[in-house]
Amino acid sequence: MNNSKGAFLRYKLIDAMVRNPYKPYPTMDEILASCYEKFEVSFSSETIRKDIKNMRLPHPEGFDAPIKFHRKHQGYYYTNKDFTITSVSLRTEEIDAIEQAVELIRAIGDSRISEQFNAAIDRLMSATKDYYPSSGQVVPTLQLMTPPKSNGFQHFEFFYKAAKERKPVSFLHFSYQQRIFKHVLIHPFLVKEFENRWYVVGYSENHGEIRTFGFDRISFPIFLKQPFIAVSPEVKRNFFKDMYGVFPLGERVVQRVVIHADKLSTHYFKAYPIHESQEIIKYSSRTSKITFNLIPTMELARYFRMQSKEVRVISPRWFAEYVYSNTHLLK
Repeated sequence: MNNSKGAFLRYKLIDAMVRNPYKPYPTMDEILASCYEKFEVSFSSETIRKDIKNMRLPHPEGFDAPIKFHRKHQGYYYTNKDFTITSVSLRTEEIDAIEQAVELIRAIGDSRISEQFNAAIDRLMSATKDYYPSSGQVVPTLQLMTPPKSNGFQHFEFFYKAAKERKPVSFLHFSYQQRIFKHVLIHPFLVKEFENRWYVVGYSENHGEIRTFGFDRISFPIFLKQPFIAVSPEVKRNFFKDMYGVFPLGERVVQRVVIHADKLSTHYFKAYPIHESQEIIKYSSRTSKITFNLIPTMELARYFRMQSKEVRVISPRWFAEYVYSNTHLLK
């Protein structure tokens, strides 16, 4: 099928003309005239014949349209009077393709999309998209900041497939502190982004527990042909529930973290809470005490250290000492 937006609009126009009960059996000349009137572009009769041929193609290449030429009336008609390309239902595999692509789009904003997804969108576009070649460039009404892809992002599709299809994975993991590579074997269940850094989460056979690995430290990932060790849905749902970030410090235990924030930072925490457990107690000086019930993480420590002039960690004491004694948190 012709995948251009202009072709889809011609399909819609042909469909509407063929279904018009007040002017049945539209001729080729009438279709060409309507196309010129609507799009302000002259098309050849060969183009329209190709459009009609594409509309007749079976799913997913076409719409399986029952369109034929009536010799007596010298025009086109549907053998099924109730047919329309704008109400063609999607098949199960097309719906599954859309759901998978939407999951990708929500996660990263763009991705290489499967042919099955393209076929489904092609059919939807004929009913939902309008395109006028003479209207010029469309100005978007929504713009998002798109940060540059982080190091290791090339592994995204690999680990997304591993988690989706429950495939064990082996790779080399580089330790920044020890400056050495280690072989890791995991059973991934989640690909996660945090502050434009990407991670894979899964059961690590090396550690005998769930672990998180940054894409930027991973080299030579491969799929393994062995049984997949699954993690319960409840564990998956709750793994990051009580964390800000991805790497917990010490034992994975929820603690009451208390900070003191100046006037300006208090406004920021109020406008942009970093965790659902956040509570703010304001003082008469308009500064505040802010508490969180969560697992202290490296990312939380870095966040507080970067705001050391406006925010002071009070407790737990060990976490406060970690925040202010580790200068690498600013790197």
